[in-house]
Amino acid sequence: MNIGSRLAAGAASAALVFGLATLGQAQELKTVNFMSSNDSTCSVYPQFVGQVLGFFEDEGIQLNMLSTSTTVPYVAFLQNGDADIAMLDSAQVLQAAESNLPIKVVYEAYQHAPDGIYVLVDSPIKSLSDLKDMVIGMASDRDQITTVIALDSIGSTLEERGLTTVVVGDSGPVMANALQSGQIVAFAGSSTDKAGIEAAGVMTRSITPAAVLRNPGNSFAVWGPTMEEKRPLIEGFLRGWAKAQHSGVLDDKIAGSTCKTKIPEQFENDEHGMNIIRNGVYVNQLRRTKDFGELQPDVWKAIQRPYVKQGEIKAEIDPSVFLDSSFIAAANDFTTDDVKKNMNAWAEAHPDLLIP
Repeated sequence: MNIGSRLAAGAASAALVFGLATLGQAQELKTVNFMSSNDSTCSVYPQFVGQVLGFFEDEGIQLNMLSTSTTVPYVAFLQNGDADIAMLDSAQVLQAAESNLPIKVVYEAYQHAPDGIYVLVDSPIKSLSDLKDMVIGMASDRDQITTVIALDSIGSTLEERGLTTVVVGDSGPVMANALQSGQIVAFAGSSTDKAGIEAAGVMTRSITPAAVLRNPGNSFAVWGPTMEEKRPLIEGFLRGWAKAQHSGVLDDKIAGSTCKTKIPEQFENDEHGMNIIRNGVYVNQLRRTKDFGELQPDVWKAIQRPYVKQGEIKAEIDPSVFLDSSFIAAANDFTTDDVKKNMNAWAEAHPDLLIP
């Protein structure tokens, strides 16, 4: 390309960036109050990519991320109207439905369980069947059900295998030390916990059965009684999210670079930061259905038996009670070119921010 062409291309790129900015400024943005599963990690990369690349703004939306540092059940934020959309794990969804709370799941953000059981990469333990008379560490009490469901998949229990669980917390260095010192032989936690351990220099591998991982680990839920009046807002949010989700697959380096502008502390080592991004892009949030966020009633039905067995819910619930697929078509109403346009504009405008 000659210098004249490069100048023309640069001008066009600048015009595109300016156009995107003025479009957002020209329209009055409507606020979506959003409860994420975690507001301080790039493992939930679309929430940050969507803001930085302008996917939410293109939908006339500005995201207000509510603090996830709370002991209040997330469903309460939907019930009292503080949250328009909340990301709930499958247990929270089932428990809300059992309590006759009128929530509706409208989009499966994760079609893969983000939680699992991990051991040191060179551990002699190859599968759950090798766990016997040992101690399993957990990031929090909530990971007890992760352990129980995993063992149930091989027809066993903690008691039958003589296993003890202990909460070691979610500090990467602490969990890493507990594994290396032999205080625990495995840990149950999320992919974020795994990334924290590996950021501390200790590599792990999962021994979670594939069947257990086929789980809508985090889904978007809304409050049924206000769903119709908020439909345009919800549709815009979901479309912006789906675009951001897709952008990670198109170029994970851009996803990582944009997330770094929001959570720089996770990229003090770019390699560790990119490990978090790639786990989100290619594992937890990888689309496993035809459409982004497509609801899977058969999976929701299949996952319930262990929850009943462990007393998390009293009886199985018909998924039609809490699933609403009427938002999926709108969420997927975009093209790959729409996504690339924003990605290319941002990358050309911020070459100094791109992770090499």
